Amino acid sequence: MPPKVPFYTESQVRSISLPNHGGRYAVVPHGDVIDNVKNELKTAGFTIKNEYYKLSNEGNIAQGVYHLDYGNDSDMGMMFAWSNSYNKTMRFKCGIGAHVFVCMNGVLRGDMGSYARKHSGTALQDVVSQIKNQVHAAREHYDRLLQDKATLKNVILTPREKGRILGELFAQDEILTLTQVGIVKREMDKPSHTYNCHTDSAWAMYNHITFALKESHPSTYMSDHEKLHDYFVKYNGVITPVQTAQTSGSDYDLDYTISEQEEFGVTFL
Repeated sequence: MPPKVPFYTESQVRSISLPNHGGRYAVVPHGDVIDNVKNELKTAGFTIKNEYYKLSNEGNIAQGVYHLDYGNDSDMGMMFAWSNSYNKTMRFKCGIGAHVFVCMNGVLRGDMGSYARKHSGTALQDVVSQIKNQVHAAREHYDRLLQDKATLKNVILTPREKGRILGELFAQDEILTLTQVGIVKREMDKPSHTYNCHTDSAWAMYNHITFALKESHPSTYMSDHEKLHDYFVKYNGVITPVQTAQTSGSDYDLDYTISEQEEFGVTFL
């Protein structure tokens, strides 16, 4: 099993020496990102409950995650995340997401609430502007994630469908590593947490996978979560239940034929 990427303090992230690549490369200092994120969150009225930082490649790649005190949902709170590099291996990324209370799993959506910028030209000014834009639209992005969660709670997966999802995320989409596949399988068999939903729901499966994505490298953490969320929303979101399923039981009154269920790859019980 590969070693886990440890957490670092804010001061350690700030202490990383700036690069000197020259040419058109525009440095986006980790410390400037932290300052601007915290300032914009405070200005928008958000309170940071917890903050987490990871470094890799001798500090040339950094990741920051902030759990915010916002909303009254029983499952998820708001999150802001960013990733930055000094070694030309990745673009700066930032976005609004959510974190699941019981396990601190991350939730990020790829088609909204995220931004990526190449390190060139006016990169620093653009990064500052986009952090402001993301925070300004934070409530809208968060509400959309809550809607996605509700949809996934209403989709029930068979063991075969779970296996197909796991296989596609590993072999086809390359979101999961082989080690992470093992973690997901272990969570499916004996979950570390309960997620306030049917144990066979797509939301439970989603969280088994994001539990494994905690081991993602800082350079791929955001993109891995965005790709996963898009996969689940596109895979399951095409089906709208006629009647909302009760997550505490197994009686589902949904008007779909077996052939329609098989066509979309999901089963409602």
